[in-house]
Amino acid sequence: MDVTKVLKYLDEQVVAQTGKHLDSLQRAIIKGVINGQKYADIAKEYQCTRGHAKDEAYALWQIISEVLGEDLNKSNFRASIERLGVDKSHYKSQIIGHYVIGGNINHCSNPSQNNEKLESIVRETPTSVNDRDGNIEKERKLAKLETIPRLVKIGLTAEQIAQALDLPLEEVEQKMR
Repeated sequence: MDVTKVLKYLDEQVVAQTGKHLDSLQRAIIKGVINGQKYADIAKEYQCTRGHAKDEAYALWQIISEVLGEDLNKSNFRASIERLGVDKSHYKSQIIGHYVIGGNINHCSNPSQNNEKLESIVRETPTSVNDRDGNIEKERKLAKLETIPRLVKIGLTAEQIAQALDLPLEEVEQKMR
């Protein structure tokens, strides 16, 4: 798991929802949990008490749970992040609420050999790729629009929401009515 990519992704999501970046202890907790460390070890590296690290971790899990839309804690964090595909470097994904909107995923051991098989499957598939791309864009926009009420609940303004979701301000304001 690429810790740097996970940290970057989570920081972006937390900033979009709360307006605040992850602090250094929060980043150390995420890194430590991904690497299988105990709170005592994280605290020692960060030079704070185990109790302080544990308290900060509890608050962090609450924030990340809210941002990702599912209950996260030290025990399920790594599995949840892997399942959500946050650290996959060969595709871009955006997680909005409970929706995962992504690009291409290739889990083949030898991609060049399997590309020929994939291309033949795509050619034989009756669905037009252009139609599918249009549907993906529609679903992506729908997911963004459905996220607006949750962002309003946490106190974001229409301008902040429009910027975070890359939507026109008018659409956000209309959805807020």
